[in-house]
Amino acid sequence: MSSLLIEIGVEELPASFVARAMEQMPVLVKSALAAARLTHGEIEALGTPRRLALRVEGVAEAQPDLEEEVLGPPRAAAFEADGTPKQAAAGFAKKNGMDVSAVRIAKTDKGEYAALTRKEKGLPAREVLGKVVEAATKITFPKAMRWGQGDIAFGRPVHWIVALFGSDVIDASFANVRTGRRTLGHRFLAPGWIELAKADDYLEALRAAHVLPRTSERRAAMIEGLAASAKDNAAEVVPDDFLVEENLTLVEEPQIVCGHFEDRFLSLPDDVIVAVMRGHQRYFAARDVGGGKLLPRYFAVVNTALDPKTILRGNDRVLRARLSDARFFVEEDRKKTLADRLPKLDGIVFQTKLGTVGEKVRRVGKLAAALSGDAEAELLAQLCKADLVSLIVGEFPELQGVMGRWYAQKEGLSARHADVIRDHYLPKGASDVVPTDTLAAHIAVADRVDTLVGCVGVGIVPSGSADPFALRRAVLSVIRIALEGPIDVDARAVFLGAYGGFVSQGKTLAAEAETLSKLDELVRGRLKSYLGEKHGADVIEACLAAWSGGSIRDLVARVEALSAIRREAEFDSLTVAFKRAHNITKDVASSDAALRAELFDHDAERALARAFDGVKARIDEATGKGQYAEALRLVATELRGPIDTFFEQVFVMVDDAAVRANRLLLLARIAGTVSRIAHLHLLSGAASTTG
Repeated sequence: MSSLLIEIGVEELPASFVARAMEQMPVLVKSALAAARLTHGEIEALGTPRRLALRVEGVAEAQPDLEEEVLGPPRAAAFEADGTPKQAAAGFAKKNGMDVSAVRIAKTDKGEYAALTRKEKGLPAREVLGKVVEAATKITFPKAMRWGQGDIAFGRPVHWIVALFGSDVIDASFANVRTGRRTLGHRFLAPGWIELAKADDYLEALRAAHVLPRTSERRAAMIEGLAASAKDNAAEVVPDDFLVEENLTLVEEPQIVCGHFEDRFLSLPDDVIVAVMRGHQRYFAARDVGGGKLLPRYFAVVNTALDPKTILRGNDRVLRARLSDARFFVEEDRKKTLADRLPKLDGIVFQTKLGTVGEKVRRVGKLAAALSGDAEAELLAQLCKADLVSLIVGEFPELQGVMGRWYAQKEGLSARHADVIRDHYLPKGASDVVPTDTLAAHIAVADRVDTLVGCVGVGIVPSGSADPFALRRAVLSVIRIALEGPIDVDARAVFLGAYGGFVSQGKTLAAEAETLSKLDELVRGRLKSYLGEKHGADVIEACLAAWSGGSIRDLVARVEALSAIRREAEFDSLTVAFKRAHNITKDVASSDAALRAELFDHDAERALARAFDGVKARIDEATGKGQYAEALRLVATELRGPIDTFFEQVFVMVDDAAVRANRLLLLARIAGTVSRIAHLHLLSGAASTTG
């Protein structure tokens, strides 16, 4: 066995192209190796801006011999009645490179077919690996370039290709470039050609030429370099995972330089300074040791630091210009208050059928005020979006809310209201925190619910991976705010309130019932996903079936109560009993008729009726108060024994219609009472018998 190395040398690729190629290459090569019938070991993708590479360990030296049965046309199509081969049999044989005399009849589960036993001598790996090398070039990019003659397209022009199997060159070509054993080192630090004797020399040879093709090595070197530079400059690096990953695919050997900017720019909000350095320049911000204030410094990851003074002079100049622009934007923005900016929101389209952002914030304001009972919420909800029309947020959209808070503070709004402007965007992602302030939470819910109701109402519903308005994320945010934040959310009520807001503005949505039904389905789907991390799917289904679609905390209380009591062994028999009760009574029409005690002719049914009569009021009371653990405990302790005995001793479906109806009514009443908590018959493991 030998190692296989494939390297495609290119002009500098964008960072996203490198990451995309490194995901695709192992898949392409693994598939090609399987098609070539070559066993192999670990596949490792490598990449820098100038090269996309792949190492495969333990590739077999040759294909195994092949012997397989190949089925052809049905017997009737391939042979005459007397066994003489027809043209179909001859064509089948020719297609597989064999004589028609080799065609035989094989019996299968689907009938008799013409068949051949095809044998193929395995070839040396060196003779078939050319197709594997070709497969590695089939990478797709968001945008591909064409150059030179021919119709070849790739992320960037290809300059060299290395293809080695052990010490042998695999002959192949792509983009008019033939494979070889020569690669290039670092463009500035080791610009010459490097001759590779064998595939296993690759990593060490490139390390010696100032290239670290393994992303893990570059990441470690970058983080170590940043820490060392920060220490030398009595600072700390502001952590930023995005910048780490972005810079990884911008350099071949990370080197760090520390630059400076004037103290006067520190009057800008910290978030603006960081956004300028991060978004435009991919620089890391610096703060004083201990995690305090930003310092007028930055750390840049560069591909070479041969002349750091020249690099820093250029970097400082560019950053100074960017920060000057940002300061101009902020100064211009402060000439108007947030309230002054509200009319401009009417010039931004939210969604063609749903109107402008201005209309949206007015709806959200009214809904938030109704939810919170706080009259201040109406104007505050509108101010939350006012920074969308500021110059600085236009340049850095990620600062929405953050700049609104800063401007609010400068205008003299209370600290709480300023924080609400920022925090109503929370949570921004699955790992983000939720708002802790009740007013912020109400506005956050109102904002997302308005989007949900409007989009669903005009037919924009998530489908597969298509979710242009991030509606699934909006639903999950509402759920998380209800369960992790300071407020509960009555989903049905808030959807109704939002629907009314659209109607009051004269917007045309689908019928209320249809819209609410689709929203309910969307919410239930997200709840299953959220709760499924801690609870069984059947428990969630059982509780969802009993849930009205209102309070989200109410549903979780049901799920937690049922999950807890279900762990008790004696609850299994109760589940079985309610499965039977459901199956027997599912077609029984609802009735207010009284149970007829005189028709009870068995001690077991009298005992069950007495037990249910004695505990029903307490179960209803506990259920009404949301004390589901207590309600289920009453069911388990007071009804389990009597209902088990009932099913053991009483036959329900007797010939006497009156007695049968009375027994069915008793079971239906019990099942209906318990089903207000959860539909126990949906729990897995419950019996499916009837009787």
